Order: sequence, then C-alpha cells, then structure tokens
Amino acid sequence: MKNTFHLGFGFSGVHSAEETISLAKRAEQIGMESVWIAEDYFQGGAFSIASACAANTSAIQIGIGVINPYTRHPALIAMEAVSLDEISGGRAVIAMGASNRRWMELQAGIPYVKPLTAVKECTQIVKRLIAGEEVAFQGSYFQTGPVKLENAALRPDQPIFLGVKGDKALVAAGEIADGVLLSAGSPLAYISYARERLATGAKNVGRNPEDIKIAVYLPTYIHRDRQTAVEAMRPLTARYLGLHGANSLTLSAGLKAEETEPFRKAFLRGETARLPVSDHMVDTLVVAGDPDYCRRRIQAYRDAGVDMPVIFEAMGACSSAESLKMAEACLMD
Repeated sequence: MKNTFHLGFGFSGVHSAEETISLAKRAEQIGMESVWIAEDYFQGGAFSIASACAANTSAIQIGIGVINPYTRHPALIAMEAVSLDEISGGRAVIAMGASNRRWMELQAGIPYVKPLTAVKECTQIVKRLIAGEEVAFQGSYFQTGPVKLENAALRPDQPIFLGVKGDKALVAAGEIADGVLLSAGSPLAYISYARERLATGAKNVGRNPEDIKIAVYLPTYIHRDRQTAVEAMRPLTARYLGLHGANSLTLSAGLKAEETEPFRKAFLRGETARLPVSDHMVDTLVVAGDPDYCRRRIQAYRDAGVDMPVIFEAMGACSSAESLKMAEACLMD
C-alpha cells in the first residue's frame, strides 16, 4: 500500500515487547513513514522499546517522544540516542520535553523546577555531545564537563525535536531544535499559533523557519458511523483536557478556562473526571469520525503546516492493533 498522507503511527509504552515489535513491523509493512514510542511515566522505557523496534525493522523512522531532563542526565540521553541511531542505521529521532509536575514531583519525588531552562540546557548539551564536541557546560540548571562521548555518532547531526507547548517554549524550539513534536490533543487552531512562535525563534538566531519540522500526535478513531466514533473518544478527550487544562493548546481553540480546569484538577489528583465531554471538545482535541471525515481532518493539519502527522492509538477506545488497522484500511490507498 502507498502512504498517501505520509503518516506515522504512535503508541504508548504499556504494551509487551512482543506486541510492540509486531506493531512496528506491521506499520513498516503497510508503508507508515515513522513509528513513535511515547515515554509516559510509569510505563515501559522508551529507549529499550525503540531499540527492539529498530532491530526488527529496516526502513521505518523510529521516534521517541518525549524524553525529559529530570530522570536522565543529558550525557545519558546523548549516549542512548547515539546507540539507538546506530542500531537503527540512522533512523532515530529523539524528542525532549519537560514532562509534567504530577509525574515528576507528585509521583517520582523529583523537584519540578525551571522546566523550560532544563529542557533548553539539556538539548544544547545533547546536541553538542552527539556532534562530537567536548562539552564543559555551566548553566543555571546543568553543570557538566569536560565530557565527550567516546563512541562517535553515526550522524553527528542526528535530529532532536522538542515536545513543548507555550509561547516561550515554542520560541526556544525555533532557536535550538530540528523540529517539534506537538502533544496529543493539539487542536487544529494551535498549529498556526505554534508556527508563528517557531518562526520567531528561528528568526532570532538567523535560521530559516521552514527548516524546523512539525510533527503532531493525532489520537484517531475511525468508524463508518461518526457518532459512534465520537462516543468512543469521550473518555480519552477527558484525559487530554486534564493533561492540558487551560493552556495555550485549549485556549487557542476557544475552550474556556472554566470548561477545562475541572478536568485539570481531577488529573492532578490522579482521578478520572466524571464531567460531561461535549462533541465540540472531542472534535477539538482528537480525530473521530468516518473515513472521509478523518481524511479531511488530517489533511487540514497538513494544510496548516504539519509535516509529520502521527496517528496515535486511541487509548481506551480500542487496542493499538485496531488503531493501526483503522489507519491501514481507511487512510491509505
């Protein structure tokens, strides 16, 4: 089959090694251009999962999104990234981001301080180490050096994306990253918002904004009856409302703080919000509908400036294998 949408496929780290490898192999067989493994705490370790996928495929791009700077030192991230790129034969893409306060501080007991600074400094160190530099870094969050990787990178310019949101973070990505991985639950209206801020960052340092690639996780559920698809995605939509709350993603799409903050408060308490999720909320944060609707929706993201749409498994609505079958059957010629 021909991948007419240049799609990727993404899934979480809750699956067994056998299932993970099967998903990656099948994604490659049907022509997916990339497979992305999310590292959500406290699930499977993304680098191990990605290495298994790389060892059992030959052409598909292997992405990880996102790695945070709190649980891994930049030197360790660089070591892992270089090894994954070698195992995959130059197919690895790493996305780094700040994670979130609930996972880091409330659950792992790691102080969630200076998240943007930590991500920026981590990215700078990682990129320099992969490039083969000896790094002595004195930042406000990280201090290293002198340190240099003993194993040379297969690609000294291995791409590093940032999984970030918000004005300052997107501007920073435009300054230092090769691309961005926008979060699951990113509304269509948010793409223009993100592009503008990426362009600002790029221009700050004399870069061409067109060189910064945009990927986005698109949780997708396809059913010939659109309302059935919408109903199936209400619980997952509630999860994303809790994850994001009233931030730039939801506000850019016109969702009001009083609509989203109750979901956020429940998320921070580790609870599932038992609140009504409107059809508008579903349509704003996920892709749910019949095949034609989903095609149009994904194309709209492309038209807005997304280079790499990644169909993400519809967690809770169906299995990852079923999500992949939906993409195969309904979104590909």
